[in-house]
Amino acid sequence: MPVSGELPLEGLRIIDMTTNLAGPFCGQMLGDFGADVIKLESPLTNGDMTRKLGPMHKDSVSWHFQNVNRNKRSIAVDIGQTEGQEIFLKLLEDADILIENTKTGSLEKFGLGYDQCLKERFPTLIHCAISGFGRTGPYAKYPGYDPVGQAYGGLMSLNGEVDGDPLRCAFYISDVSTGLHACVGILLALQERNKSGLGQQIDLALVDCTQVLQQQFVSHWLGGGDDYKPKRLGNQYPGATPAEIFKTGDGHITLLAARRPHFAMLCELIGRPELVTDSRYATLKARNNNRLELKADLEQSFKDLEAETLAEQLLEKGIPAAAILDIPSAMQHKQAKAREMLIDQDGFRGQGFAIKMSRTPAKISAAAPRFGEHNRSILHTLGLSDAEIDHLETRQIIAEVATNNH
Repeated sequence: MPVSGELPLEGLRIIDMTTNLAGPFCGQMLGDFGADVIKLESPLTNGDMTRKLGPMHKDSVSWHFQNVNRNKRSIAVDIGQTEGQEIFLKLLEDADILIENTKTGSLEKFGLGYDQCLKERFPTLIHCAISGFGRTGPYAKYPGYDPVGQAYGGLMSLNGEVDGDPLRCAFYISDVSTGLHACVGILLALQERNKSGLGQQIDLALVDCTQVLQQQFVSHWLGGGDDYKPKRLGNQYPGATPAEIFKTGDGHITLLAARRPHFAMLCELIGRPELVTDSRYATLKARNNNRLELKADLEQSFKDLEAETLAEQLLEKGIPAAAILDIPSAMQHKQAKAREMLIDQDGFRGQGFAIKMSRTPAKISAAAPRFGEHNRSILHTLGLSDAEIDHLETRQIIAEVATNNH
């Protein structure tokens, strides 16, 4: 299938005034597919805090920032000042989408809230507002970060060992889920705008987006009441054995062989066919009742096997299984390489694209911008002269950009 020269979102302009992960991740995905994403940062904070968070790139900006802010331009404007607000409103004149994750009420204190100003002034604008708790409810005024989303969303209560403490998910799942929901919401609003000609506000909360990830557990509780209240199970699957993590000779493997045909194939593969007819394991109920004994028996047979080899053998037989890989191994695995999940292009190294499109694939067109790198080029498009831009720099309404300022 030939690749088209135009990406799906070319022609869309997005003002991305978000920081950290949820909002920037949304903007990155839209930029990967061709949208013109202008990252609006504050001179008062020297921009997005993640510019300096974690391991640093050779240009003294974090690898995290480099990856999640690729395909964007940067302008640094203080919207707390009147002239900065005028620039902000000028930027929105030809923008399709505004993404922001300011604390609820922050834009309103400058007279720039959606219902207060933007809805009437820019009727076609799609305003995607991301916050910890959303724009309504008694907690709307409170700040929220990923751990808050995981905790109030219920996820932390389910993560961890059976008798252990609640455990935070290692990666920022509330942020990432919210970024994905934001992207979907924006595309839905764009499709609706094609019919009505009108924009709208999208109200997204980290807590909400974490809760909907757990629909299976919520459904069990709704259907069965408190008797079916979800509990921490560690690596177990409820009512399914063997279905968890096992030690092997060189690491760990996860597998799901609870169905009798799968269990029989597993036992045959490891040379233990007698386990299938063992009264302790002959039925699913028996295996569930004797889970620890079965785990010990299987791990005794796994101790001389390599996790990856065993996983491939099980997969060949149609049994869900995987070697448990660390991040370097996962990203350099032969399947990840075949899927091009790492990009090394023109000095940019980062994650590849999970969405594979046959005619209009995503691409990297620009590395993450320096702080305020595109101040002048963007302001020129708004009709400002160099003298006017110099005046804004002098007044510190926009950041003065050094050559290597990140």
